[in-house]
Amino acid sequence: MRIFRLRDPEEAARAYPCATEAPRPFWAEGLELSREWFTENLGKQVEGFHLEEGGEVVGHIYWAPSERALVPYRTEPGAAWLYCEWVQRGHRGRGYMRALFSAFLEHLKAEGYKGVLVGTTDYEGYMHHSHFTKRGFRTIKGAEGLMYLPLRQASIKVEPLTAKVKREGTAPVEVLVIGSLFCPVGAAAVLYLREAAAEFGDRVALKEVSAGPEALSRYGVADGIFINGEPRFFGPVTEAQVRALIAEELKRAGAA
Repeated sequence: MRIFRLRDPEEAARAYPCATEAPRPFWAEGLELSREWFTENLGKQVEGFHLEEGGEVVGHIYWAPSERALVPYRTEPGAAWLYCEWVQRGHRGRGYMRALFSAFLEHLKAEGYKGVLVGTTDYEGYMHHSHFTKRGFRTIKGAEGLMYLPLRQASIKVEPLTAKVKREGTAPVEVLVIGSLFCPVGAAAVLYLREAAAEFGDRVALKEVSAGPEALSRYGVADGIFINGEPRFFGPVTEAQVRALIAEELKRAGAA
């Protein structure tokens, strides 16, 4: 087992062991798009640790300093935002995640970070809140799903942003993609949306906005897919599901 911090494009190009394990998930179609994003943004809006076994990347932790994190919050500087973590299923039960997380914390402590923030879910298979409770994270009041692990500061100031996504009146169906390339799940949905928008022609307007400070300021959103102003696709989605939803929206708008 080898754990190391990502520092160069070659390492970044091997990101996302969550999308390379067997059987290969269908949403791995977005893998290359996400790897391109990761390579371009390493050291800027994303940092990472990889865990290797036999020369193969089988685990990861991806994160960013609060000053550069792609999250819909105003956060005081000096904290770390944990984006996501994963160990391939075939390598679980060996203490790999414990070792990976320990290496991550040791780095943060050495760099003087105040603590770690993470947005958790109710989905048992991905970033479930119970996994973080066991490590000492505590829920932040007034911020659903948000948890904090103090390192050298007992609490942290966090203020949720207000989403400001509205329809622009450019077509019967407006698709706004903000970021959504960090994770292969979102990147796959983006690929399907591009194909569907081309197929439906001028009845569907697709607008893609890069994740970053400008998007956070304008939309109050760090990452997401919106159809006619409403957030959609919070998890893995098939191409057929994407097309069906757009067809449904067109029918509702009388433009089918």
